[in-house]
Amino acid sequence: MTLLQQAQTFFREHRIYPRKQLGQHFLINPEVLSIIVDAGEVTKSDVIIEIGAGLGCLTSALAQSAKYVIAVEVDTRLHIELETQFKFDEHIQVINADILEVSLPSIIPQNTHPKVIANLPYGITTPILWKLLDHSDILNNCILMMQWEVAERIIANPGGKDYGALTIGISYYADTELIVKLSPENFYPAPQVDSALLKITMLDKPRVAVNNETHFFRIVREAFRGRRKMLKNSLRRFAPPETLSAIFTELNIAPERRAETLDITEFAAIANRLQPNV
Repeated sequence: MTLLQQAQTFFREHRIYPRKQLGQHFLINPEVLSIIVDAGEVTKSDVIIEIGAGLGCLTSALAQSAKYVIAVEVDTRLHIELETQFKFDEHIQVINADILEVSLPSIIPQNTHPKVIANLPYGITTPILWKLLDHSDILNNCILMMQWEVAERIIANPGGKDYGALTIGISYYADTELIVKLSPENFYPAPQVDSALLKITMLDKPRVAVNNETHFFRIVREAFRGRRKMLKNSLRRFAPPETLSAIFTELNIAPERRAETLDITEFAAIANRLQPNV
């Protein structure tokens, strides 16, 4: 029985349907399972956190290569199926929970740095990303399936329309690599958009040194909120015009530039000058 047939049979026999509000699109291409496991470089020493375990096809593939898999599934209907499927497998723990409400440190075995592997619900991809980044010190790398448009924003280079606050935020904490772009027919039900498998490798320390992370990200968000505005206008709330002008001159940054043209190093320099000792 193919993965598509397995998914269709499950929903038909239980007289239920995939939940659109949960962004449920189940992977049905077995070749992609191998790509995911290979991209994660999963070995018998690895602990894996899987977000959105679904019907367990990826869970099973991961368990064959990993030491231990912690499968998190918010849908109670699917959680019951996963518990039944893996109840005799001591290498798999199934948790019925919303990943956004889970305390990651509480589910991670001591003295381990898990890898996160997931087919993310597209509607909450960004909040999940930020949660993972907030715990970059206890995680290894992340192999994440997401909407293609979000992946484009993450891997974008300065100067393009996709480059923005999310690009800077991910780059601050991690390196990124596009593994593969996938068309809708790789999933059931097929989403209306292309998908991307992205590798996010946490850095040992942030890419740039900033005096205050909260202030740095506030600067970045404000700059991109008015992305068509010149920097001298988009950052006016942080300092008087003459102060901004002096900072831009010191840093050799033209005040007429727009946020989309600055790299992360330039943003860090501006943030540190605007609030150097906090």
